[in-house]
Amino acid sequence: MVSEPVLLLDGVPPAGAVVIERSVVEWSCELPATATAQLVIDGATLEPFLRPGERIWRWRWSVPSVAGEYTVRFTATWPDRQFEWCDVVQVAPSLLDAQQYASLLADLAAIGPVLAHALYGGRFGAGSGGYGVSDPAAFAALLTGSATRRLLTTIERLARRPRRQRLQAGGWHELGALRERPDPARWRPAADALPLPNTGWPDRVWVVTSQTDPLDRHLVVAASLLDWLINIGRWVMLRDVPHAVRATLVMVLGRMRTLRIRLDVPARLPPSLSAWTPQSADERVLAAYRRLLRRQLSVGWTPELLSIPVRDVARLYELWCAVRVALSLLRLGSSEVLTQTLLASDLTLQITTGHPLLTLALPNNTTITLRYQPRYTPNSTPFRSLDDRVRVPDLAIEIATPNRSPTLIILDAKYRSESGELPAHVLDEGYSYLAGLGREHGGCAVSALALLFPGHNAPITYASGLTVLPLLPGASCDNLDSWLRHNVLDRIT
Repeated sequence: MVSEPVLLLDGVPPAGAVVIERSVVEWSCELPATATAQLVIDGATLEPFLRPGERIWRWRWSVPSVAGEYTVRFTATWPDRQFEWCDVVQVAPSLLDAQQYASLLADLAAIGPVLAHALYGGRFGAGSGGYGVSDPAAFAALLTGSATRRLLTTIERLARRPRRQRLQAGGWHELGALRERPDPARWRPAADALPLPNTGWPDRVWVVTSQTDPLDRHLVVAASLLDWLINIGRWVMLRDVPHAVRATLVMVLGRMRTLRIRLDVPARLPPSLSAWTPQSADERVLAAYRRLLRRQLSVGWTPELLSIPVRDVARLYELWCAVRVALSLLRLGSSEVLTQTLLASDLTLQITTGHPLLTLALPNNTTITLRYQPRYTPNSTPFRSLDDRVRVPDLAIEIATPNRSPTLIILDAKYRSESGELPAHVLDEGYSYLAGLGREHGGCAVSALALLFPGHNAPITYASGLTVLPLLPGASCDNLDSWLRHNVLDRIT
């Protein structure tokens, strides 16, 4: 039996590898003299080189300065056969950002139960442990354990099943307007159709199309599970786990990525388990594993939030700031939750832009509304842009008090900083909110503004009303709590 070639990255298998941007790494593969090889990374073909007397093909890769996932395709060709391999390699922006990324995910996991507890007015048990995403050892054990091995074996069987198709009526179409001519077995001509010149085909037809049968939704559920597990595995790889566990985890993640590529499902995963009933033993394995994962996660964030890549650590920081501000508002005092979109009925936490994250009521009939990325246009109410620009701050707290004009508090997350301080142009962006947002009938409405950034400095408040407020995962949030208490409660009581 002919053994398959093994591609190495700096001497080790590349599955689950994380390399740092702007570094130089070497890919290598030993092949017989009769074989040739090609290595393509993100569409660019690398130039190979062979040392005299060796049969090892080598490629030098100058890692780009843009972090993220890069697709690697390796092809080895013999006179009588061909071998192909495909995977992704992670490029991290820097060690510091990778650490910040892991800290943000860990803090989000720790906040989840506490936030749910606060949203339910203390009626939901926050607990003190057992939330797997905040414990890398627990998730490493899950990912490398027998339950995950059984899940992957089950998904491999499901992926080998023939895809079921069903016919669906597509309606009347002008044949010449279709991008591709449909299969003649799946259309019928209209009664008044005319023949097209030179072809004889009818100009108007009733098209019948095929689509994936809903009974194949188990593949979508499997893809969703794999996405979730790969994201968790990435997070665990950034933590301090034993070397032997890390090596096993690398192999498991490689197997998961290969399976995910094989599952031919759309990137947007519409169905949920609430609308899906397992029909076979393999499908019941999927359902059982998802329940196991939910128990490990308890109150968990949506997979979309957990799948934010390392290159978008600035966006993850922005979302983390939104969660921290929501939790601080819930702790302000004697307030009642009127509406909230943070916690769904299945105990999944989420951040949405279409509706307020949180609306609180105070005893004096004041309402406090927290919005994430609201759009203030020149015609919006009760707050609007005072010029022709649409202004979209990261966080807005709208305060409505009886017999008073509504006021607005803005918080904007600025991930990048220079030596623990924000550069001058960032301050100018903050001042644009102070001067550019007003009430429906004119006049500035922003009573306070905070620029949030990762740092350990003391907050600085200027006479203009702008505050530079450091906020860092793992550090105390007392400064944020004090600033919100002063600018929200103290100004309306």
